[in-house]
This record gives sequence, structure tokens and C-alpha cells, in this order.
Amino acid sequence: MTKKLLYIFLIISIYHFSTFAQDIVDINLNVKHSVGGVSELDRSKYLMLHAGVDDNEWPNEEFKREFLEDFDTYLGRNNGSLPWNLTICEEDPSKPGWPSVSYLQTKGAQEVNKYKNNTSEHKYENRISRYMMGGQEGMYPNGSHEIGPNGAKWTMIKDDYKPIAEFYANYFKYFFGTGGINGQPLPTYIEVMNEPFVKANSLGTTRTNLSQMHKVVAQRIKELNPNAKVGGYSAAHPAYEASNFQHWEKNWKTFIDIAGEEMDFFSLHLYDNVQKNDEGQYRAGSNVEAILDMVEHYEYLKLGEVKPFCISEYGCLNTEGELYTKERDWHNLRSFSTMMMQLLERPDVIDQALPFIILKANWWKPSGSQDPNAKYAHRLFRQKKELEGETGDEWVYTEIVKFYQLWKNVNGTRVDTKSSNLDTQIDTYVNGNKAYVIINNMHHEARTVDLSLKGFGSAKIQNIVKKHLHAENSGIPALDEETFTSNITKVNIGREATIILEFTFDKEITISDTSNETKYFADTYYKPITANQAINFNINNVALDTKGEAILRLGIGRDHGKSLKPTLKINGTTVEVPTNWRGNDQSGRDRFFGVLEIPVPYNILQANNTVSVTFSDTNGHISSLTLQVFNFSKEIIRSEEKIASNNFTIKTTSETCDNKNNGKIEITALESFDYVAIITETSSTKNFTETTSFENLAVGTYELCITIPSKPTYKQCFSINIKEVETLGVSSKVNSSAKTATYNLKGGTNYTILLNNKTYKTSNSTIELPLINGLNSVEIKADKECQGVYKNSLFIGSEIIAYPNPFKNNFTIDLGIDTSKTASIAVYSSIGNLVYSKKYTVNNGKINLDLNSLNSNVYMLEVKTEKSSKKIKIIKQ
Repeated sequence: MTKKLLYIFLIISIYHFSTFAQDIVDINLNVKHSVGGVSELDRSKYLMLHAGVDDNEWPNEEFKREFLEDFDTYLGRNNGSLPWNLTICEEDPSKPGWPSVSYLQTKGAQEVNKYKNNTSEHKYENRISRYMMGGQEGMYPNGSHEIGPNGAKWTMIKDDYKPIAEFYANYFKYFFGTGGINGQPLPTYIEVMNEPFVKANSLGTTRTNLSQMHKVVAQRIKELNPNAKVGGYSAAHPAYEASNFQHWEKNWKTFIDIAGEEMDFFSLHLYDNVQKNDEGQYRAGSNVEAILDMVEHYEYLKLGEVKPFCISEYGCLNTEGELYTKERDWHNLRSFSTMMMQLLERPDVIDQALPFIILKANWWKPSGSQDPNAKYAHRLFRQKKELEGETGDEWVYTEIVKFYQLWKNVNGTRVDTKSSNLDTQIDTYVNGNKAYVIINNMHHEARTVDLSLKGFGSAKIQNIVKKHLHAENSGIPALDEETFTSNITKVNIGREATIILEFTFDKEITISDTSNETKYFADTYYKPITANQAINFNINNVALDTKGEAILRLGIGRDHGKSLKPTLKINGTTVEVPTNWRGNDQSGRDRFFGVLEIPVPYNILQANNTVSVTFSDTNGHISSLTLQVFNFSKEIIRSEEKIASNNFTIKTTSETCDNKNNGKIEITALESFDYVAIITETSSTKNFTETTSFENLAVGTYELCITIPSKPTYKQCFSINIKEVETLGVSSKVNSSAKTATYNLKGGTNYTILLNNKTYKTSNSTIELPLINGLNSVEIKADKECQGVYKNSLFIGSEIIAYPNPFKNNFTIDLGIDTSKTASIAVYSSIGNLVYSKKYTVNNGKINLDLNSLNSNVYMLEVKTEKSSKKIKIIKQ
């Protein structure tokens, strides 16, 4: 906060900051940004491929090596081996309907030995540190699936899911080892089943039963494999808001209530959908935030903790059954970076974020009326002949590889960033003398983004490599690369595109300050919205520092057309709710379901906080309410909070006069924001967007502070002195030969002069006016009557005159053009007797006489100077 002292009588402009472009991103390379204690980028969580090291669809070993090592990529998921081994599993002869443990032990030993001998795979074990293996819905024991070898088919019984749990547990016990010659390492994550809830009806079961199965399977797996992490339910198409949140109640809430305690992680799938309409049905943006926040909030309340997420698939649902095109790949590319930027903001609770891309998908075949040459839409490799204009069976990368090429080098410590626009995503990592600035454009139009890069001290930029992944109007992905040898302060980014700037400095960047982010959950969630009824929450045990920022995250699900701008109060203070949220307006979805991210003034927060939310109309629910708190080691000033240099004009248009208390302060802003102005001494508050004023002010000094609720750290204060009006002051100088009078004026702003019945107006402090021969009468006034009135008379002529004549006691002798400094004055009676004489000093060509001692009569006045003499008959009344 800056503070300036102003004494205001005329219009005074207040200069603060420079003007900035529409979108600006702040990047502070010296401020480490930790989320729940996590600040390092773990590429093994995010830069992944839906494949295994032993996958038979790698075109060759060189492709595998390049992709994993050169692109620094990790392997993430296998959903085929587990169900395949169930289909060939033998039945326990002593327990009909149960798997044979001895068979699994024998088969597992064979797999361990196979891996032992396949030494080429051992060197990639560091690439499967977060590997997941999971099942498919066909493994559900509903009595309709025959399994086992030919001639010995059998059907697994349900028996409270103990037989299927036995299969899972023994499979992971015997088919894996600890690496190298001891067998393939046990997968880090075991996802019980892929997307089972959406298939519950076709499986002849319920979501309650599927939840119970997850619980039983997880318990048994961990009994035999204590280091295993088991989770689910691999949710497909999460639409919690559907059917007025019945989807939530029948799916995630049911699952957490039944199986939540046994889950080590929760898994779900996040997809944009371009099949719905021209603009698509986007999940990226506020919808992703609402999905994850609602699960986090409920598990915190129900389980007392927030368990990690495995986003085991994410991307874009493309139209299947079509011929391959590069344009189709773009839909995935744009979704990958957008969603990953969101998931990177939760490094403390994201254990795995897996873009859904597999190798060749040779197992997929067109069906029905689909083109027989159609190909699966989510592949890393294609044959050359698939693309129009190319020939040959050779396997090459699809355009999807550009995602991994774009993110190839990014690594390091996350540092403080902030964007002025939620749809211009920003993230940055520092690694030694390298800084990686990532900008993603969620807008459906190209943008210009200003870069405010700070915190690199004395380090000098050696070069900047800019990668720009975009498609623009052609729809064909392009990865452009440029190199700069000096700093750049702005970039142009394509629609839905991503830019990564790799800065190289001449020395390592010193990270000396911190921004520690913590999320706090309200004491309740999932509340119905009723018009004009406050919904109250408590957010307690909040740890605060002396400096920081805060965001209130309000999850809501409502029909389109309903208000998304509630009245919000935190600890009794009204907080402005912005009209912008991440992503689009969700018009492609049946309802709006998203998180409103509301900046909160840090100084209104307390250890225990009350939150009140009131909507003007009835419909939908508040799905979640959380508070993000960023505690800073030192204050961070945001570029978005800087206001243009000539933004505020402040003036007083009426000042207090004779204790009338009619002082007035007027404020005019060039930029339109939702401002709040307050005068501290009177506690007077005005909300305005462009102009406002404070009236009826007494004499004194006032502190005027202006804030913008949508920019919580912005606060500008001024000390303004309203002074009582000055008395009018006038001095004059007469030039008799030029017949002019010059008046020096003070005490007012505007002056009105009446000279010889002619009016003159001026705001200048000096004015020269013409005089006439003979008597000149002048009257001068300032702005207000209480400042007083100046009156005077003066004579211009060549002869000596006396006036007024007749007179009572006092009169003036004007020497005219005579410039003598002294004059002798004599007064004679009507019979010639001398009755008065005196020598006078001439002042401005005049002599003032007091003849009070003389009786009323007629006299002769004689004036003698060194230059002239004159006799004048005068009459005393």
C-alpha cells in the first residue's frame, strides 16, 4: 500500500502506476510456491503414457528408448493383464467357484522368470515408479462369465466377493517381485475395476454392490500385499449435478460411505467432449475444479482426511470410427495441457495424472457401419498409409507426440505465479539456471499476454527458447520453436494453445522467499439453495501470517439462467463475487457445475471464520466450500492490482466557510472497477465504478482509502486536508501615466472585480485593469462572501484635486501626474486666516487629511510641491 499527502484546492491528479495490457502474468522466480508442503515438479506423476514397459505394441526398442528417455516420460497403466489372467485361471478343485491359489502361484512364478530373462526391460524400471494395474468390468462375478482353460470352464461365485478378492490378492502376490531378477516390481497402484458404475445395470448389479466389492477386494489385496495401494472406483463421466445431485448421492457418496475407508486413493476420468456440438462439452475449467473439490470436501468430512487422486484417464472424447486425421489429434492436445495445468495446482493430492494415450490400439476394430479403415482416436503411433497422401506400413508418431515434445525439459521447483485472467493459465518452475514459464490459453481466441518476470536478481538472461503448440484455423497441430537472446515482455498465444518459455540465465536463480498454500474445508457441504436465505459455513483453524492472499472456492450446481453471483459475507464483511470463472459458460452441459474462485482480502480472515452465502433465486446446491490460503514470507505486489497512472482525479469543489461544514471531496476514476472508497475519520463508505463524492465535511485532515474487492491486495490511501477559506487579500499599484492599476490577489480561486461599473473575472493571482481620468471606484470579491470585500477609489488626472468635496472630516488630495515625494498643505479661512498647515509624505500620489478640528465652513486649500502648486476651494459640512 502506498500513501500520499495531498492539500487539495483545485483538481489534482494522483499518479501511481503504468497502464497494462488486458492479460498479464506475474512470475516471481525467487518465491517458492508450496502446496501442502509440495513444491517440486514430479514428472512421474504427470508426464505419462497409458502403456507398460512390456507392452507388445512398441514399434521397436528405439522408439521406446527415445520416448521414455529423451522425452523424460513415464509409464502409467495396464488394464489388460489382470482380466486376461482371470480368463485363464483354473478353479480350486476343493472350493468350487473359487480360483486356484496353487495355479496362480505356478503361473506367477513363470511370469517372474520371464521378466527375469527379459533384461532389456529392467533398465526402464525407473519409468514405472507410479505404474497402475487395474481390472475390467467383465471381471465382476455375476455368474455369467465362464473362465478357465478349455475343457475346464468354470464360473466364479459371488460369496460376498471373497473369491474375486482372492484372485486379485494372489495375482499381485505371485506375479510380481521387487525388480530385476526378482521379477517386475509390484505396481504402485491397483485400480480394482475400470469404470464399473456406468455399467452396473448391464452387469446385473448395483452401485452399492460394486462399492462392497471394492471394499472386500482392497482388504484382501493389502492382507497379502502390505505395500500395495488400492483404489477406485475409476469414475466415468462424473456429473454430480445431474438429477439435482442424485448422481452424486448414488455414485461417489455411496462409494465413499461404503468403501472409502479401505481406499488408498480415489480414481476418476476427466474428458472434454467434442462430439456434443460445435463448441464442445468442456470439462476443463471450473467443472474439473468442482468435481475434485466435492470429492475432497466430502471425504474430509466423512473420513477425516483427503486421500490422493489418481486421474487414470483424461483428455478429449473424440468421434470414434473415423479415418485418422491430424485435426482429430488436436482435440486431445488442447485438452491435455489445459487439464494438466489444473492438476499441477494440486501436487499434494494428485498421485497420478495420466493422459489417455495408448500405443497402437491394434486390438480395436471398427464395428457396424463404421469405415473398415477407421482407427482408434487415442494413439501415439500410426502407420504412414493412414494419412491421406502418405503410403507405407511404417509406424510413425501421431501428432500426439507434440504434447511430450512440448513438455520435454520442464522440471524443477514451482515458484509464485498469478494471472490476471483465470482463462490464461500460468505455471513456472526453476531448475538451477533454468526457468520454465508455461502459459495456456483457454480462450477460444488468440491472446496477447504481458509477462512480468521478476526475482532473478543479478542473473542475466542468455537466451529464451519459446515453444508454441497451437492449431489456429486449420485445426492441424503445429509446434513452433523460436530462440531469443534478450528478454521478451509479451507473447502472442493462439486459441486454446500452449506456450513454454525456457529461460537460460548466466547463473543459478536464488529462491529466497516462500508462498505456502493450504486448503481449508468448511464444516459442512452440499447445501440446497433457497432464494434470499443465507447458507452459513464455518472454516476454522486457519493458520495466517502477516502477509498473503486467499481464495474462497465456492462449488455450485444450478440450472442455466440461475444466478451465479451470490451475496457473500466473510466474518461480516461483504466480499465481491467476480463474474468470471475458469473455462467457458458450460452452455454445452445440461446444468452449470463449477467452482467460483473468489479473491478474499487477506486482512479480513481470522483463525475461525464465518461464511454466509445468499442467492437471489431458488435452485440447485452449493456443492463444496473451501478456502485457499497463501502465506507469504514477504509481501507480493501483483501487476493486476496496479492502476493506471492517471486513474484517479480528486478535487474539492466546496470548502468549509465560517463553520458551515460544507466541504466536499469528489473522486473520478478513468478505469471502471467496483471500487469502495472510505473516509476513515467519519467511517463514510461509497461504492462506485467511475465517480463518487463525500459532502458536508468540516475543516480538518481526512484519510481517504480506495479498494477494489475483486483485487484483495489493492488499497490506495490519501491524506486530504480540507482547510477553512482564506480572507481575501488585495494589494495594488497604480501607473498614473499609463492610466492602469495592477491588483495582486490571494485567498480565492476565482475573483470578480467591479471597476467603474464594469465587471471583470479572473482566476489569476494578478490582473492589470484600465483607469479613466477622474475618479475610479473598484470593488473586488472572491468565491465566497465570508472571504470579505475589497473597496477603494482613486483619481487619475493631470491636475491636483481634492475629494470628496464637500467633505465631513477626511478627504484625499490626489497629485495627479505630479510625482513629488512630499507636499506642504495649508488651509485658510474665508477671510484669509491660516487655520491649518502641515508637511506630508506622498503615498502612491495621494495625501489623506483629517480636518476634524475645523468647523463647518468654506475654506481655501493650498497645496505646494517641488514641482507645482494649486489652490482649491473646499467645503466642510
